Amino acid sequence: MMEWSKYSIENTYLPITGAFAFFLCIASFFFQSWLAFFVGVFIILLIYFNHLYLKKVGEGLLFNNKKVRGKYFPSEKGAWVLEFHNTGVPIMKAKLSVSFHDSVTPHDQRAIKKSSIYEVTVPFSISNRQKTSVTIPFTAEKRGVSRIGKIELMIPHFFGFGETILEKEFHSIHEALVYPTTLVVHNKHTLLTTKQGESPVPHSLFEDTLSPAGTREYHYSDCFNRIHWKASARKQSLQTKVYDKVTENGWNIAINIGDDRFVTNNLEEILSGVADLAYFYAKQNIAFSVCINIRHVGLTPFYYIMPGTGKEHLQKVLEAIAHIDVQTSVYPFEKMLAYYDSHLEPQPFFLLAGQYIPEKGDLLKKIAEKGTNVYELMANDQTASIVKKSFSQKREMSS
Repeated sequence: MMEWSKYSIENTYLPITGAFAFFLCIASFFFQSWLAFFVGVFIILLIYFNHLYLKKVGEGLLFNNKKVRGKYFPSEKGAWVLEFHNTGVPIMKAKLSVSFHDSVTPHDQRAIKKSSIYEVTVPFSISNRQKTSVTIPFTAEKRGVSRIGKIELMIPHFFGFGETILEKEFHSIHEALVYPTTLVVHNKHTLLTTKQGESPVPHSLFEDTLSPAGTREYHYSDCFNRIHWKASARKQSLQTKVYDKVTENGWNIAINIGDDRFVTNNLEEILSGVADLAYFYAKQNIAFSVCINIRHVGLTPFYYIMPGTGKEHLQKVLEAIAHIDVQTSVYPFEKMLAYYDSHLEPQPFFLLAGQYIPEKGDLLKKIAEKGTNVYELMANDQTASIVKKSFSQKREMSS
């Protein structure tokens, strides 16, 4: 639950009306008019209860800022569901204004957009000791995280003599996460290696002899030393040992969103290409890690996802890409490369995603000299591909 910032605005003519009502009560004694007296008293009571209502309204209104995270793909539909509980005076014919980031687009055609923030206004009423919910439907629009940043409630008096405004700017834990779209990387299949390694794959010329996968019927072409004698004795027929297929695979994707002065021009295309590769690696059961030059609290000073495979790892990567915000604090890309080279688990393949201008020594070249295959993701509006990065003798940006 949360507390509101509250201020009231009364009609500017009320003080004049109150003075007139008071004068009318005094004058009624001189004119001996009960009607004038009752009119004056009625107006004074009306002004008093108007002031009292505006003062008390909203004091018992609670908003449940519960933790909710919706996950959407672009064009999927969702909704903000806001829960309120009122223990104070009734609120009638009020207007509720909700502001949130434009990663999602509201269905309300009357919504106002300012910069990257949508503002939606809906009618709102709630009685004493009542719980109610307000639903604001939306459609996931683009990669990012949308949170409710501000709620404002405009409560008019019953007779229209002013209004009370409740507002709260806060860090909502009710958020909508929109996954990135994918930009097809056309030549990703050609980069599947045929070298022996430790990454399990469905088909390969190499096997991990320390990881038995079972047995099968013996074929005349099988080597004699691959016969599983215990299994053969148990099944009363020759059985051959079967091992997991392995190859040399494993990628590290280093995403450079830019530096303190500018953001990479085609950042969204690059992130869409990385998303396509993440799906591909997960499907091929290829382990991959991700580095993003965004400052992060912890042992690793930037955002780092350790090597992994499977759907959970894929989801973690997609959520990390969705959370990338160009307004966040950027960690120098050169420092990130130096930290990766000296502290993190190296992968056989290194993919540069984003602009790279070497400073004070080409760190990518040093990484390549240690036997790592360095590639670069080239992306534009319509297509993306991976190219082998070559290094000249001079310390200059390579092609």
